[in-house]
Amino acid sequence: MPTAVISTTFDDKYVWYLPLTVWAWNKIGYDVVCFMPRTETIHPKLLLINSVQMELCLRCTHKFFDSEEHKSATYCQVSRLLACCLDLPKEEQLVVSDIDMLFFAKDYIQPAGWAIIDIYGADLVPPNQFPMCYLSGTVETWRLIFGGKTYQQWLDEIVGSIESDHFRGCQWSLDQDNAYRLIKNSETVNYTIHNRAREGTQFSSRRYDRDDAYILDRLSPDTIDFHMNRPGYEDANFEIILKILQYHYPQDDFTWLTQYNEAYKALL
Repeated sequence: MPTAVISTTFDDKYVWYLPLTVWAWNKIGYDVVCFMPRTETIHPKLLLINSVQMELCLRCTHKFFDSEEHKSATYCQVSRLLACCLDLPKEEQLVVSDIDMLFFAKDYIQPAGWAIIDIYGADLVPPNQFPMCYLSGTVETWRLIFGGKTYQQWLDEIVGSIESDHFRGCQWSLDQDNAYRLIKNSETVNYTIHNRAREGTQFSSRRYDRDDAYILDRLSPDTIDFHMNRPGYEDANFEIILKILQYHYPQDDFTWLTQYNEAYKALL
């Protein structure tokens, strides 16, 4: 079974999406791995999220990393490249994605070939970067790049060794920079480019974009994904998210999502 790889800190702008994003990947046949910062006690929002995941029987494995607090967001971003360091079958397909990206199109991402990383939306990012939505390859292929170390060791090497002022802002693209550098420079792994940009822009085709003021006028069954409105728990954003879900999954009952949202807001 393929696995989507996501990550989140406990920032409300991100962690709110976790059960919904897992639900959507599970819906089209993917398991999920989510990397998160380790905390001394279980975060109350994670307790809520775990209860929702258990109630819905969602398939998500949480993996935790250690980091200095001011580096945790960057650790979190880079961690998505490292799921191959987990105990997973070598033939399993790993698809890197965002915590706030809702994916609909079951057949858009095809099984990756041997020693090939598929780069979806390569034309949506600046030169010398590869987008985290989406990178796809088998565990065995990713291990040709990231074999021999634990994910914590790789994170400490890629992120922990850096020092800079305004760390999160200065290192915001470190994940995409390293995806490009490590895949591009690999002597054993090739890559295939899949472009998605609308001609003359860096806006993706067949995507609902949270910055689109007319997003609900563009509902289409051919849409691949939805970069969800943020923060998702705010009333106007939640209404948009719910309407898009009801359009794509008209037979589903989203009472669970409404109840989750109310419970989450009570923790703010």
